[in-house]
Order: sequence, then structure tokens, then C-alpha cells
Amino acid sequence: MRLALIGCMVMNREISHLIAESPHIVRAWWLRQGLHDTPDVLRTEVQRTIDEIQRENEKLPETLRFDGILLAYGLCSNGVVGLRSRTLPIVVPRCDDCISLFLGSAERYRKLFAQLPGVYWYNAGWIEQAFTPSKANYERRRAEYAEAYGEENADFLMECNNSWMTNYSHCAYITCPLGDCPEHPAYARQAAEDFGWQFHEIEGDMTYLDLLVNGPWEEDRFLTCPPGHEIIPDFSNRKVGCAPYETDC
Repeated sequence: MRLALIGCMVMNREISHLIAESPHIVRAWWLRQGLHDTPDVLRTEVQRTIDEIQRENEKLPETLRFDGILLAYGLCSNGVVGLRSRTLPIVVPRCDDCISLFLGSAERYRKLFAQLPGVYWYNAGWIEQAFTPSKANYERRRAEYAEAYGEENADFLMECNNSWMTNYSHCAYITCPLGDCPEHPAYARQAAEDFGWQFHEIEGDMTYLDLLVNGPWEEDRFLTCPPGHEIIPDFSNRKVGCAPYETDC
């Protein structure tokens, strides 16, 4: 099969490895981390990429065309809701977010979530690609605020930004099955110490990502949204469903 994959840069390391070994021909489109912070922006950027893939596909010789689009995203605060394709099926994991993908299954994520209430997750991709909580990062951010808005306003902004931290008591670092740089778990461990969180090292599992890239896309783990349909929320552990959409006249 020929497949197009749209993914967040935090999964670049794992998915690139799987693509290199895949029996399928997979081409990846990578989007910057953090789009899920504003779900409407995530939806806009992913839809723009879906449309780009469809336009390119129509220009390719029939033997080189994609058979489908894979989304390396979960529900992501409803950021995938409303995504649609005119000509290609879209495969999306039935999970809340990429934590399930790094842990190997949505079931394992739910189990760990129950065991570790108030947990903040770290892994190599987030540390490399995102603004993750750490004393050093907050010192840099405060300096930026002070330069832009003054010392007093910087303290106020930091207080507002960090208010969420009172809800957390655990820090979990998900290891990478491909190998970790020693700096990454050390970074998470130091953050836990800085913020008074209990540190846990959790073994990563690439099973879910492997299934996303290579299939089979079984109904209990993946939604396959046919052409002419759009992704809709499913308020159960299935997370997503699909429904026909009306085409523009």
C-alpha cells in the first residue's frame, strides 16, 4: 500500500523508524508540536495538509497514488473532530492523545492514569520539541516576560501560567524503545525534584504506533473514516466516529 501520514513532530523518532522498516510505502507530513493547545488551529492545519495530499494525489499517475491517510493524532481535545477527505479514507487511533500511542494502547494509558492521579508526562519527543515544565525553562520564560513587560508583570504572568501545577503530584517519563539519551530521563527527574512531584519511569511501547503505520487497522483501536465522511466525537472509550457530510453546492 501507499500511505500518507500526518503526524506531530514529537513522534518523529519512533514513526520514522517504523516507516523505514514498513512493508508499505509511507510518506510523512510533520506538523509542529503544540497545535493541540488550540484545537481549532490543530484542525485547520491538519485539514490543510489533508487537502494538500488530495491535490497532489490527483496529479500522480494512478500507480503512484496514495491508498489512504494515517493520522498520528488522538482525539487531541477534539482537534481532529470535523476532519474530512473527499477521495481518501482517513485512519485515526481511538485514543485521547499521543500518550496512549507512546504507551502502546489506550487501555494501558487508562490504567496508569488511574494509578497515578495528577501525573505530568514527559518523553524524549516532548523534551526535544515542546516547552516542558522545568526550573530552567521557567527561568528563561520569566526573563522573556521581564524584558517584554517589566519585572512586576513578569511575576504576575508566571503566577498565572503556573497555577495549573498545584493539580499535579506525579511525574512520569516514558522511555523510548529505540533508546534514550541519558539527558532526557535526567531532565524529567530533575523537574520532578524541582516541583515536588513523585518521579516514575514508565516503559514505552511502540505497539500502537506500529499498528498505525503498518496495520491492521482493527475497529476497536482505529477509526477508518471513508471518503465523503467527517470525523465526529464518540463519548465513550471509542473516542471518535464518522458521519457523512454535505458537500458544498
